[in-house]
Amino acid sequence: GYTRAHWEAAADGMLHAALRYATPGQALIDLPGPPSRSGVRSDGLEGFARTFLLAALRAAGDSGKDQHGILERYTAGIARGTRTPGRGDAESWPVIGHHGVQGQPMVESASVALGLRLTAPWTWEALPSDAQDRTEEWLRGALRHQPAPNNWYLFPLTVAGFLESVGRGDAETARAIERGLGLLEGWYQGQGWYSDGDGRSFDHYNGWALHMYPLLHAHLAGDGELLDRLGPRLRTFLEGFSLLFDADGAPIHHGRSLTYRFAAGASVAL
Repeated sequence: GYTRAHWEAAADGMLHAALRYATPGQALIDLPGPPSRSGVRSDGLEGFARTFLLAALRAAGDSGKDQHGILERYTAGIARGTRTPGRGDAESWPVIGHHGVQGQPMVESASVALGLRLTAPWTWEALPSDAQDRTEEWLRGALRHQPAPNNWYLFPLTVAGFLESVGRGDAETARAIERGLGLLEGWYQGQGWYSDGDGRSFDHYNGWALHMYPLLHAHLAGDGELLDRLGPRLRTFLEGFSLLFDADGAPIHHGRSLTYRFAAGASVAL
């Protein structure tokens, strides 16, 4: 089986492959392929944010060791991307809007925020104060716009949790966290399963987003009461989760879950 070193090498390989497509200022990662319906600029932010989350988890798991200087590149990219959000140059990040209008950057804001929270001593604290202010202002777009009526409410929660962790919390961040956790309670269906919003919407997002974001927030915040409530749900979910995989390790490929097979194992690591 794979050892920790194998997983670290796999992460490093993916990061080096992705960073080949970074813009000169490191703010966007324009991976090859046709653009999504969100547009090329949003896709570039997605390439940056989601690989930054991998880089952050990789570095945090190794006590900040960064022998390849990868975090430095992402830190530079954050400073550059938030300098003039919404501008049409080669580096500026798109602004965060309402779901259905310009909402995709809200999804990416959670990865940026979580990545910064995991690596604050080496990324956030390395940013000049004006770059910190601009980053905060960009992230607050997630708190001020309407998410989709599902797991998207956990993205503002994640952003708010980061801002509070670096001493930038206020009534707006507290409201985003309270709202997200309140909705999560209403979605819990028992036996470790959340619906993804109201109704009967179930897929790999149960383990990828609905357990991961709030539990990581509780862990990083040292919120024992929240951990005591959410932790047993994850344990219950994992008891039956192995039954959703074939003998060769393949997850269920059905509907929207097909897209998330890459993240299907996140709840096991969590």
